[in-house]
Amino acid sequence: MAQQSEALAIEPRNAILEAAAWCFMERGFNATSIDDIARELSATKGMVYHYFDTKAELFFEIHHRAMDALLDEVTPLATASMPASQRFTEMAQRYVRTLILTRHYQRTVSEAVQMLLRSTTTASQRLQLTRLQERRNHCESLFLTVLEQGMAEGSMRAQRPRVAIKPVFGAMNSVINWYHPREDETQEQLDQLVGEVVDVALQGVMLRG
Repeated sequence: MAQQSEALAIEPRNAILEAAAWCFMERGFNATSIDDIARELSATKGMVYHYFDTKAELFFEIHHRAMDALLDEVTPLATASMPASQRFTEMAQRYVRTLILTRHYQRTVSEAVQMLLRSTTTASQRLQLTRLQERRNHCESLFLTVLEQGMAEGSMRAQRPRVAIKPVFGAMNSVINWYHPREDETQEQLDQLVGEVVDVALQGVMLRG
């Protein structure tokens, strides 16, 4: 709690976003109130409202930060000077690792996609969700471009790349639903887990020598 109080004093906006992300992940957006977020922070509701006008504003900023985390990791690798298959693998490793490390943010994004599909939002919220979906599509397009380059190099395969990329992302994204951190988990164990997820996710598009 002391660390949380210190974070709230030093970077209150970030501390509120962290607390909100955990609440949204655990309770869902609709079931989470500003009071819940304030309790998570051991702060007042007025503190939260000082930085964020509405729960929806919190919700969407969390989404953008989740996408920032993923894009910051994979974008530089998409044009790196290495064979496409190696780039694709390293992009996937960074993507999965970032999903794990920012799981509370990513789970909130996952809920947003479902909200969009169910059309249970206002027109303004749907516009925000559509913009976020465009960012997710951009992330997918980075992987798709490298897959197509790998096919041209003869190291990767797909009958229809735009179809093949979907199960790759399905397998990678699934980690946020079943992964639960352990207190005694080591960096080596996390690295092994990331490697196993990536191996499964990429087995359909990689040509093995």
